[in-house]
Amino acid sequence: MVRQLFNPRFSQPLICCAAVVLLGACSDAGSPRFQEYVEPSLITIVPTARPEGALGEMTTLSFKVLMSEPQPKVVTVHYRTQAITATESQDFLAADDHVLIAPGSLEARIDVTLIGDDVEEAAETFELTARTSNNAVLNSGTVIGTIANDDSVCDSPYVKAQPNRWRVIDADPLNYAHRGGVIDFPENTLYAYAEVAKVGADVLEMDVYQTADNELVILHDLDVDRTTNGSGNVVDLTLAELRTLDAAYWFVPGVGTPRGRPAEEYVFRGIATGDKPPPPGYSADDFKIPTLEQALQRFAGHLINVELKPDLDGNGNYEQQMADLLQRYGRFNDVIAASFVDEAANNFKAVAPCVHTSIPLNQGTGIVLGAQGPAAMPDVPEHVAFQVPPDTSQISQIPDDFFLEVVTPDFVADAHAVNLAVQVWTVNSCEEMLRMIDLRVDAIMTDRPVLLEEILNTAASERRCD
Repeated sequence: MVRQLFNPRFSQPLICCAAVVLLGACSDAGSPRFQEYVEPSLITIVPTARPEGALGEMTTLSFKVLMSEPQPKVVTVHYRTQAITATESQDFLAADDHVLIAPGSLEARIDVTLIGDDVEEAAETFELTARTSNNAVLNSGTVIGTIANDDSVCDSPYVKAQPNRWRVIDADPLNYAHRGGVIDFPENTLYAYAEVAKVGADVLEMDVYQTADNELVILHDLDVDRTTNGSGNVVDLTLAELRTLDAAYWFVPGVGTPRGRPAEEYVFRGIATGDKPPPPGYSADDFKIPTLEQALQRFAGHLINVELKPDLDGNGNYEQQMADLLQRYGRFNDVIAASFVDEAANNFKAVAPCVHTSIPLNQGTGIVLGAQGPAAMPDVPEHVAFQVPPDTSQISQIPDDFFLEVVTPDFVADAHAVNLAVQVWTVNSCEEMLRMIDLRVDAIMTDRPVLLEEILNTAASERRCD
């Protein structure tokens, strides 16, 4: 709301002050002594990660600074760095400075210089602390910068650890946000992944296709038609073309991507294209089709599941490119690379043998069928998990006249006996979530991660469905 405020910087006789209060005006109310009230802006600094670079190389890690409301005056953000596991002057250059956000602007960036090395080590972190001036407040005064290890070589076969980190063992299952929550949020957008992370989802699940110019983007479908305002297959479109699209165009909260609803129900439509302001803490980019690298930069501290899609044109060296990108960000044992396509899974395993993977469809089908009844499940040492539906009705490759219940007490016990996690998709009803919890599965993949988190945050004895 805009209203007139008295400016205390200018002294006035008491009688004039009284007149202002009583009459709401003064003969010179249009002078600089009276200013329009502007809502304070909420400032969010987005955490980020960047590979450290080669020995002695100086690179830049850039934090995005986002304002919720434009301001008529310059806003100053003062910041300084503080080491956590990284070392000042060895891994990064300490900074104690400020950045200016121009009047009317909504974005700025804070740059921190990184110093590369050739040491194989875990990712290292530092903290950025900030304060603001001029009608702005910080969403959080601290944010984490992650210096990703890009020196480890992924050429040795994975050896399944005891215990397998994807097994929960006498605990509740992991909350897998399927595509970021297809029903809760606009799927496969950075906004969706950030929101489910706030809710408490344990794993961010995302599908990766390759563009016409061989970039890796996050999108579930072969084409862009269902979720965006565009049309065409991903493989036929360049990254630049994809980035012009509105990835939240058809999303309706609590429903997904229906057509034919009243325009006002598509509440995020137009943010990506600049026709509508983003929610506080976000930018238009968060509602566009993201690249896989953007997700790795944004969610350094989160478990991620990437689903490999087939390399449709065969020209992009898809699996190698995926392996190289994960290597640059040191994402080996906190990522699962999954695929229903055995060829894609095997190609990826050949170039990234150390990365955690799940069992692909054909191999998994043979194991499931062979382990029915009293038969034991064979050890599958190269993989960490089974990713399966509750039954075969969700698998489009299996004929409709064939039905098999997949997730049974016997199946879960057999998988656990050979140290495989059981991760079940796609479970959206409360009743089915409770049934999977009772079966002691290790993860539930759901389009409704908000509902699942509510259930998991309820005492076990009080969990029930309305």
